[in-house]
Amino acid sequence: MQANVQLPKAFSVRDEHEFLPIQHLMARLNPKLLVERVATGVHVAGGGTVFWGLVYLEGHSPDKEKVNAALREAGFDFAHNGCGEVAYAWSDQQ
Repeated sequence: MQANVQLPKAFSVRDEHEFLPIQHLMARLNPKLLVERVATGVHVAGGGTVFWGLVYLEGHSPDKEKVNAALREAGFDFAHNGCGEVAYAWSDQQ
């Protein structure tokens, strides 16, 4: 089975300890898939503060616009959280 996925993709988890299993899963799917924690904040549908992560391909660090687009698609509430909440884990984008 093959699937096409447009990267980067953002996701949210309630507990920051959930990043490790996601990193292991992505590495098993493709060793070049990287997972980074990029923000904390609420979802557009409401609820409590969650941790936001990003999956991207090694060697293809996304720029700020791509990260923001992925977060927006995943439901990150920019109006409530503000753009200043997003942290870039890779040194060339800081």
